[in-house]
Amino acid sequence: MKAHAIKGLLWFCTCAMAAVLGAPTLHGQAVNVTIQGRVNDTTGAGISQASVTVVNGATGLSRSAIASATGDYQVPGLPPGEYTVTAEKQGFRKEAKKVHLDIGAAGNLDFSLAVGQVTQEVNVQDVGELAEPTRTMVSSVIDEQKIENLPVNGRQFIDFALLAPGVTVGDTTSGSTDVIIEPVTKLSFAGQNIHYNFVAIDGADNMSTASGIQKTTPSQEAVEEFRVVNSSYSTEFGRAVGGIVNIITKSGTNNFHGSVYEYFRNDAMDAPSPLAAGTFNKLRQNQFGATLGGPIVKGKTFFFANYEGQRHVESPFYNSTVLKNINAINSVKTNVWGLPAENLFVNRGIDYDNGVIKLNHNLNDRNSIFVRYFINDQRSTNLSPLNDGFDLPSGFKNNFFRDQSLVGNLVSTFSPSLVNEVRVQYAHRFFDFPTTSTQPHMEVSNVFTLGVNRGNPDFYEESRFEIVDNVTKT
Repeated sequence: MKAHAIKGLLWFCTCAMAAVLGAPTLHGQAVNVTIQGRVNDTTGAGISQASVTVVNGATGLSRSAIASATGDYQVPGLPPGEYTVTAEKQGFRKEAKKVHLDIGAAGNLDFSLAVGQVTQEVNVQDVGELAEPTRTMVSSVIDEQKIENLPVNGRQFIDFALLAPGVTVGDTTSGSTDVIIEPVTKLSFAGQNIHYNFVAIDGADNMSTASGIQKTTPSQEAVEEFRVVNSSYSTEFGRAVGGIVNIITKSGTNNFHGSVYEYFRNDAMDAPSPLAAGTFNKLRQNQFGATLGGPIVKGKTFFFANYEGQRHVESPFYNSTVLKNINAINSVKTNVWGLPAENLFVNRGIDYDNGVIKLNHNLNDRNSIFVRYFINDQRSTNLSPLNDGFDLPSGFKNNFFRDQSLVGNLVSTFSPSLVNEVRVQYAHRFFDFPTTSTQPHMEVSNVFTLGVNRGNPDFYEESRFEIVDNVTKT
């Protein structure tokens, strides 16, 4: 893409978001970070008018602040990442510290400057994670190292949320299954209902209105980190009464980085399932993709892109009663009702194509913007609506759906004490859940079901337009 075309796209998005700055404030998600603290001398007295500079080593993003009369400073509205923070004042030795700030953090970093010349050599102290003395909510951060290195079945990175205290795989209010099958991990916080949660991607709402569960997310390779908020969260997190999961996607940097990957599973390396039909024990799963990120204009404009695909086929599983009595079931179906016999030897397929592209642009030293597009196209066949082994193949359903979202985010720093963040999103879901047969429904309670179960919707479509404006004044 040519540079002037990219600038035109970013300018258009900037204008569009500026047009909604006057919109009423809605619930938002904290996706930026703040560095704050005090600059003291060696006696502990605050140094007035000390200069504090914050630089992101990956992108070159730089922000500055002047300490108050008591030496206090604050630099808000920064993206999560690694920073080098430098404090200096004429007549004192310059001091620099390297820190890492997680999503939504407000880290405290103090300096103690000794008397000396500012021209002297400066050693950078690696502080690592910062304390957050003002944080009251209970939360955990799943960072990039954990996402990349911890094993997870199916590469559903949100499963790492289960590492947080009190988070488990949950069920619905009635203890039964959902009427809409969402191919995601359903989280329960402290035993609460799975529909009471809120999941955001880059601060934007990622919940399905129809099911009350989170929609599909970018692949594991496209996620920088995410914060799991268990309790005592602030009002900015809006409607959730269970828990919050706030996900941040990766961005490009001043250096080019990329990867190509393939993960596979195969029944040749797995033990046979005791709930498979006879010797029909099949599993073929391939997950593959690539990432690429880097600068378009160094220190100014960056891109990141990821594609991931899955090709998955497996044999369904059935409960032991069905497996032992399938001949009797088929005899009644064919001889009494005149319906086709059940064929347990059908393939279940779950294929998808998932993509993310993200552009970041530093407009100037006070304004930064990103635009991110996400799409997930999934095709599944012969799914069990009950997902518990009680369905026979005549009751299976296919599932074809597509999730898309376009998010833009503009952060404007008017002063060290006044920051505005405006975010817009348009999201659309197409969800088709057709039956594989038109046979009438029959159910033997707690044993098996067959035929069409109208408890599941066959189709729905939803669109979402979201505007969020957060003003931070300290």
